[in-house]
Amino acid sequence: MGSVRLREVLSRIGDVSASGRLPVAVFDLDSTLFTTAPRNWAILQEFLKAPGREALSKQVAALRAEDIGWNIQDCLRERGIGDAALWNELRRFWSDRFFTDEYVLHDKALAGAAAFVTACHSRGALIYYLTGRHVGGMEVGTVAALRSEHFPFWRGRCVLHLKPSFEMADAAFKDDAVADVRSYRGEVVASFENEPGNANMFLRAFPGALHFLLTTVHSPNAEPGDPALIRSADFLLE
Repeated sequence: MGSVRLREVLSRIGDVSASGRLPVAVFDLDSTLFTTAPRNWAILQEFLKAPGREALSKQVAALRAEDIGWNIQDCLRERGIGDAALWNELRRFWSDRFFTDEYVLHDKALAGAAAFVTACHSRGALIYYLTGRHVGGMEVGTVAALRSEHFPFWRGRCVLHLKPSFEMADAAFKDDAVADVRSYRGEVVASFENEPGNANMFLRAFPGALHFLLTTVHSPNAEPGDPALIRSADFLLE
């Protein structure tokens, strides 16, 4: 079903472009176009290499990158590994690294993502990359990651919208982004998000578009996704 709706996006982009209007496709990055599991995994492996953590390393020996969900701490907690002091130490270690240019380069594209975004761009869409990653710490790594994973970027009709600061609330940032998307005076054909609340927001803002909810991971206690959202695990067309 997901692949059928993805093909519908491509068809709509072609129709809008042929009519002389600008089709717009909005893509979130983390846990939407990219999986952040390799980034989390690299941070965990670095944490385990510190002296005195040999016993912990043995406890997590069976853990794999794909086992990591929304965050590393919960992954360990669910397996009965560690205590509050360890989880807090790991959280601090993680936060110093996760939101940086260097570590974002560990991210890998979700299955089919680069090919699908390229197909949207080739049919005439403005590719609007919308991410909570912030200016002044993640923009260089984000551009490098997009290019290394073969997403269109330096080709025209590509926009990268990052948070102006790390401290800005996600909800306020996404509200501002909706206004920015509208400023292009195109027709939003589709949006892609992993956070149900953000996907719901785009559904309300652009009711005529196709809105996809990626069934990867999302933040704890997220609001329910609207039934009208199209659920998809990846971007594979077949």
